[in-house]
Amino acid sequence: MARLAADIRESSQQLRVVSGTLGVGRCPECEWIVVVLGDVRGEKLHNFRVFEQSGRFRIAALRDSRYLFAFQDINRDFSYQPGEPAVWHDLDPEQMAQGTPAEVALQVSSSLIRPAPAGLEDIFGMRGSSLGQIDVQLGVVSALEAPRFSPESATMGMWEPVGFMKAGRAGVFFLEPFDPLRIPVLFVHGIRGTPRSFAGIIDNLDRSRFQAWVLNYPSGLDLRALGDGLLGLLAELRHRHGFGTLHIVAHSMGGLLVREYLAECARAGGCDYVSQVVTISTPFAGISALGSWLEYTRVVMPVWRNLTPDSPFLRDLFALPLPSGVSYHLLFGYRNVATLSRSSGDGVIPLESQLRSAAQNEAVSVRGFNEDHVSILSNAELQRYINEALQRPDFRSVARHPRSVSAVRQSAER
Repeated sequence: MARLAADIRESSQQLRVVSGTLGVGRCPECEWIVVVLGDVRGEKLHNFRVFEQSGRFRIAALRDSRYLFAFQDINRDFSYQPGEPAVWHDLDPEQMAQGTPAEVALQVSSSLIRPAPAGLEDIFGMRGSSLGQIDVQLGVVSALEAPRFSPESATMGMWEPVGFMKAGRAGVFFLEPFDPLRIPVLFVHGIRGTPRSFAGIIDNLDRSRFQAWVLNYPSGLDLRALGDGLLGLLAELRHRHGFGTLHIVAHSMGGLLVREYLAECARAGGCDYVSQVVTISTPFAGISALGSWLEYTRVVMPVWRNLTPDSPFLRDLFALPLPSGVSYHLLFGYRNVATLSRSSGDGVIPLESQLRSAAQNEAVSVRGFNEDHVSILSNAELQRYINEALQRPDFRSVARHPRSVSAVRQSAER
């Protein structure tokens, strides 16, 4: 708890969130890259984030961040070239110190108020050198046996979330080099879980059709922040690799993170690449036991507040519909092997939480398995069912294909 308190204190003292709107620019179909800087020369790059399109944006910054530089990456090379639509914005030092930065409106103009910052030749390569050395990995190939996916690492992600990220354990990892001919399937673990939890499902995945990606994240953090973060990571991966379709499989609390991510997609009007989404044993209505725990603990893990049944997070989780074209599959377990609980459920999550009506109403399929909260992931029938779900027809209203550089350039020139 002392380590958790120190991490929470460091976050509140050093990290800030800058939000606002991105204008249409000269290329409606082009992505934006927003860069946070500590100086005008570009020697202090604090953060960057890719946004699929114009509209609302949020980006993490540091207390001493002073500038935003945003541009539309016309040729999608993660670099700024003269002539690409761009804009500067000066952040208010007093507001940043107090943690209350004002809303920002970024709109490209015919000329920049100052020269573009240096050092933006390969922004993707700068990952890991920003936000006080918070090193969130993206697209790194890693085996499930790697130490970053160990149970000890998962515990660190709960109690030392900032340290977990500084150690390079967080991010979206590939289990093999990216293959543009196979559809990526992103696996999202639950609280104190690791990607290793999905070993059986991944082993039985149809590898002729799919490639496995895993999200490894500090599960003690607030789920709204994690959902927004996942939105940025996947936008950046798509900008880099141009995949047209993505499936997602989540277990336990990972399903709440994914549903929040899909809500962020709806707010942004993006994520047209998401197709099939599967959640397994997810507490959509929360965990009632946490309510009494919060009354007595001295240090509250941020995610605990999300998981209480009456939390604002759970109240608003289904306020926005799923993005158009997403097919959602709800899987649950009902074998209760717990000695201290006789309520229906999987021994950890009650059935009434797994089967919240709002979640069922969104699902194209609902399927139960006679397994407990952990054993369900090893169930052979569940593994077959997931493969079948991922191979269902894609009912998205418009065919999605990777956008070519030439098509984007033509749009910008128009």
